[in-house]
Amino acid sequence: MSVAAYEDIRAQAEARLMKNTRVKSMITDRLGLDVDPDVVSDNQPLFGRGLEMDSLDTLEVVVLVNNEYNVLISDDDFEAFGSINALVDFIEAREAGE
Repeated sequence: MSVAAYEDIRAQAEARLMKNTRVKSMITDRLGLDVDPDVVSDNQPLFGRGLEMDSLDTLEVVVLVNNEYNVLISDDDFEAFGSINALVDFIEAREAGE
């Protein structure tokens, strides 16, 4: 693997890590969760034993994602709320025009 390819992969990984960290911080801040975003796993469920979000929290996150990333989450996009990774995957896919 060339140095340029390695640097590109590293830059993509760092950008993804920063986006995951930003989304966790936005969610915990906006929802007033008493949890440090740094201890929230990227694969932690957003509902149930995860962040324990409810339907009102979901609406807050929909508005948050729309305002921050200009990405609309519809009623049919429930898979976006599986975890932080799933939400960021959803955002990145929409940003890429998928």
